[in-house]
Amino acid sequence: MVNMKIEAPTPTRSGVLPAVVHLALDVAEKGQSTAIAVLQDARTELRAAVEHGIELAEKVTAAGFRFARKAVVRVDEAANETLTGADRVLSGAVKAARETTNAAAQLATTAVSGVTAAA
Repeated sequence: MVNMKIEAPTPTRSGVLPAVVHLALDVAEKGQSTAIAVLQDARTELRAAVEHGIELAEKVTAAGFRFARKAVVRVDEAANETLTGADRVLSGAVKAARETTNAAAQLATTAVSGVTAAA
């Protein structure tokens, strides 16, 4: 079997007009490929910018939730301390009221005993 290469005929550039037309076609082809390459680069950079924007929004949202959780913990701790302090104050006030009531009752009993014993 004989291997035969078939070659496409190469365009001949004879004359000024065909040379100018071929030059114009070459320039147009180069311009087209350059424009497509620039648009591809712009698309790539735009996609990267959008992805970074989405990542930033995701991180800001996550930070907001972390902040909200910490704020809830701190408010809860402050409320707990306030309620504990209020409980201590109220317990102390009730205890003092009981002691005052007992002292008043003893004073009244002593006064009644003194009045009835003197009579």
